[in-house]
Amino acid sequence: MNESTCGWAGCSKGAEAELDARPLCRSHFFEIAAKWVEKHRESLQRTEPTGEHRLAVLKFLSALISQTTNLATRAKFLSPSQRDQFNELSTAALGLYKRVQRDPRVPLNMPILLHRDTSLEESQELTYTVDVSKKGASIATIRSCGVGEKIWIQKPTNPLRSLARVAWVKKTGPAQFLIGLDILDHENFWGANILSPVRIRKPRSRRSLSQMLPKPVGD
Repeated sequence: MNESTCGWAGCSKGAEAELDARPLCRSHFFEIAAKWVEKHRESLQRTEPTGEHRLAVLKFLSALISQTTNLATRAKFLSPSQRDQFNELSTAALGLYKRVQRDPRVPLNMPILLHRDTSLEESQELTYTVDVSKKGASIATIRSCGVGEKIWIQKPTNPLRSLARVAWVKKTGPAQFLIGLDILDHENFWGANILSPVRIRKPRSRRSLSQMLPKPVGD
């Protein structure tokens, strides 16, 4: 980018990146970008963006990933810790981008078995889904999980198990959590019927209905 001064009030350092067309030095870019990533992460735990809002979030995250990657690879005199910070920020933004870009979720309350250790029966938990997507789900649980932790999920009526990774965790009450899972080894664990949109047939016209009625005897 062209040489300019950081757009942060009172900062006279040279700008090395942009965020929303605002030139920033590396320190202020990281500070603002990290706050925005956290803000989007919290927002995604409450609701999925749709329409123009979804496109705006994807555009912002895409630009942030590009700028952060450039800083990590091209900026002069970055210390190893600073380079690690920018790489972690880029990875976090990429994870959010994939979450927003993924298939839409469908509200669904159904029983599900969680297996934290397939060798121990005590590690099983029978709980329920809150919503599902083609390769993911939000699931209620009484046990806390770590982001990145691997968990097996299974429908109680089906021996098939699928490996999933915890994408996010939200505490909803005492010993109550909501976790977001990314399914790793099945393209459509929930089945096409659950995720297919419901098709509503148009009612027949009165004329076609009358044609279907038997004619009175003697006509």
